[in-house]
Amino acid sequence: MLIKALCDYADKQSADPDSKKIPEGFAEQDIHYRIILSEDGDLKRIVPFKQIRIIKDKKGKEKSVEVPRKAILPIRTQKSGIDSNFIEHRPLYIFGLNFDKDSFLPDDKTNKARKSHAAFVEHEIEFFDGLGSVACNAYRKFVEKWKPENECENSVLIELGKEYKGAYFGFSIGEESNFLENDEDFIRKYQKYFSEMNETKDDEVKAVCGILGEKAVTARLHDKIKFPGGQASGCQLVCMNDTAFESYGKTQSYNSNVSEEAMKKYTTVFNKLLSDKKHYCILGDMVLLWFAVKNDDSAESSFISCFFGNNSDTETNDKIAKIMEYARSGFTVDKGSIDAILTDKKAVFYIAGLTPNSSRICQKFMYKGNFGDMLNNLIKHQNDMLINEKNIRPMYFGSIAKELISPKSTNDKVSPPLMSAIILAALNNMKYPDSLLATVIRRVKTDSDEENKPYIKLNDTRAGIIKACLNRKYKKEEITMSWNDDNKNPAYLCGGLFAVYEKIQKESSGVNLNRTIKDSYFASACSRPSSVFPKLAKLAQNHMRKLSEGSEIYYNKMIGDVMSSLDGEFPATLGLDDQGRFIVGYYQMNKKLYTSNKSE
Repeated sequence: MLIKALCDYADKQSADPDSKKIPEGFAEQDIHYRIILSEDGDLKRIVPFKQIRIIKDKKGKEKSVEVPRKAILPIRTQKSGIDSNFIEHRPLYIFGLNFDKDSFLPDDKTNKARKSHAAFVEHEIEFFDGLGSVACNAYRKFVEKWKPENECENSVLIELGKEYKGAYFGFSIGEESNFLENDEDFIRKYQKYFSEMNETKDDEVKAVCGILGEKAVTARLHDKIKFPGGQASGCQLVCMNDTAFESYGKTQSYNSNVSEEAMKKYTTVFNKLLSDKKHYCILGDMVLLWFAVKNDDSAESSFISCFFGNNSDTETNDKIAKIMEYARSGFTVDKGSIDAILTDKKAVFYIAGLTPNSSRICQKFMYKGNFGDMLNNLIKHQNDMLINEKNIRPMYFGSIAKELISPKSTNDKVSPPLMSAIILAALNNMKYPDSLLATVIRRVKTDSDEENKPYIKLNDTRAGIIKACLNRKYKKEEITMSWNDDNKNPAYLCGGLFAVYEKIQKESSGVNLNRTIKDSYFASACSRPSSVFPKLAKLAQNHMRKLSEGSEIYYNKMIGDVMSSLDGEFPATLGLDDQGRFIVGYYQMNKKLYTSNKSE
């Protein structure tokens, strides 16, 4: 499904008359610097080939950064060993030098620099032989002249310094704008070579493509996908790298029945999407990728990028704020003028959750739906998670993930299966996984409040998650936004009563306590109320003797109202759902106690 969706997306992109179509046999490549050659093939200088991009930091402040520009070069090699490209971009191949301890050296333990440069020289001289244009002649002369062992003190490279190692290079002849890859002689010969290479495929590896539905040459190997953030250096979506995965006498990716044409389509657009922050985000061990199948999906992708917590443009953030305003009022995106915010409600939208490793990509989930329906469900998700009217920001999936991890844990990532289930529940407006509720409750019961990390035990996000899980599970608004006097659930009432007892203790002491009943009894009261609350009731009576007469009357009335609803009995044990009700009851009563007026 993902390969077909990516191919459909590629077709839409290429059909756009305003899009920059990349010729067959070519691909985009990041280039940091341009190597300027004289017509005699001498290295004149190396100049930056970068552009300024405005990004936002974690605090929302804008800053400008330099990023490499794109060049359209012949398709890059996908082999893991030493293998040269046409118009090479990697420094080790071009110069045959390692940069180590501020020095350039041709030798290393594996002799990789010398082997890479030798492969580059052999490959390029063979191909450029016979090409008579000025640019091709200059490039060939450079390849013939350059001797790594004689260039260790080259002033141009020394000036480049440590930037050498992580940079990619392009070639220009005479001046920076005269790109070698644009030379007509080179393009003509390369296109002929690429066409002949494809025509020499053996008929025995032809089959009906499972993506395009036509008989075509089947791809033996699939190009690698480069994931962002160091997730994987290069892996494949289709990969049969062991005989255990093969069948019917077919080897490697001949088992997949994906043609060369379809393979090039999906891998090219896959890598393009993963290089654009508007189309992906990293969530723990998982990379989320999204796109709309249309000519220009920038508006939809920017919108969803915001919902997943990526920084986006001001206009999109304003739209999100407007939609959240409607969500807090209980409206959906179909109400009134909110429709004007949407760009294309009927656009087919895909979201995929992927976990890459060194060899292959694991698809954790795949969502397909209309953009309008999906956005509507995301608004319902935000509304369900909302438990504090004053909290105006969306509850991003990254924020949810953080609340599922212990602050003292060395592993700060949520498992991909759990995160996938949460996202799919939000996208499809379905019940949240039971494991989400269980995880949040465990965190509330076991974590502790710390002065340098306030509200780490119970906060708006954790309480909102519990509220959403319970309401969706029982398909009714059992848990409201604030304390509900009409909610007579025993677990909910016990949570509220615990908050009253804690408030009495704090008010009677008059100072900040090192340890409250919340620190000592919360977890056990949440699980076994009947064994804890009688003790808490005695403590509360002792604490109330230190209060004023008015405060004592006020709290006694509150306790009496709750106890009458409980019929004077506490539940022996509470199951998982009731523990969630206890926690929300505690949270909401706590909010009420600290915001209400005692004189009321």
